[in-house]
Amino acid sequence: MSSDFNAILAQHAKTTQLLGVDFLPVGTPPNELLQSEQAPQIPDHPGVEPQLVTSSTIEAKPSQPDFALKAHAPVASSESIREAYESHSDPQSKLDALREKYITDAPHAQFITSFNNIVFGEGDPQAELMFVGEAPGQQEDETGRPFVGRAGQLLDKMIIAMGLSRESVYIANVLKTRPPNNATPTQDEAAACAPYLYEQIRIVNPKVIVTLGLPATHLLLGTTQPMRSLRGSFHTFPSTNTPIDLPQIDLMPTYHPAYLLRSYTEDNRRKVWSDLTAVMERLGLNKT
Repeated sequence: MSSDFNAILAQHAKTTQLLGVDFLPVGTPPNELLQSEQAPQIPDHPGVEPQLVTSSTIEAKPSQPDFALKAHAPVASSESIREAYESHSDPQSKLDALREKYITDAPHAQFITSFNNIVFGEGDPQAELMFVGEAPGQQEDETGRPFVGRAGQLLDKMIIAMGLSRESVYIANVLKTRPPNNATPTQDEAAACAPYLYEQIRIVNPKVIVTLGLPATHLLLGTTQPMRSLRGSFHTFPSTNTPIDLPQIDLMPTYHPAYLLRSYTEDNRRKVWSDLTAVMERLGLNKT
């Protein structure tokens, strides 16, 4: 790339340093992400690995009753879903038609969920880089947009540190509705919503997918390995454990931004930046 890109990247580095983000390996990293705030204390979830904590856990949780999974109908096939958008010519129109198909099918009705808005996804419909998280939280549910809470603000800074913008990537979640009590999605819930995520991926057709946290990583790779065994190297989606009719895409697992807010150590931040640096190299973002 040209020297202009290097200048832009350097400007991004300076900007992110001023914002308190130390993902770029320059200078001495600050001790806090938000210089005016302490990292939030998120309550532990018994029996759940730290990576499973999502952006929703940062928000105040309303008092809600416990819900049980309904007897669920068969999971929709990619072929039947694809029929809803195949006649459209451009990617954004395809995504809009897919969203309407999701609303009509309402796979979330198979499990009771308290939500206000469908949080389907947003960004460049032809993005080279796609981020996939777990499920909407309170602020996402209120706005209908993915990753707009505190974890989302950190994700935005991560994207800027890569020399990109939120508008130039595509962001989605496994679940499109907020789970009851902000719970981690069950396997049944993820399976019911997965075909719609797969079709989002098919339409956007990114060069690289970054999965944020274990639920998204486990779903797309068809594995149950811990994040420490998965992050740091590229995997292939679809994997041999997820036999889906899709072109092969490089996938990099990394920690969810909410996990960083919960465990905001220099080691964790450098691990995430190492993952993102590998993605940048794969996309050719830091080559001259």
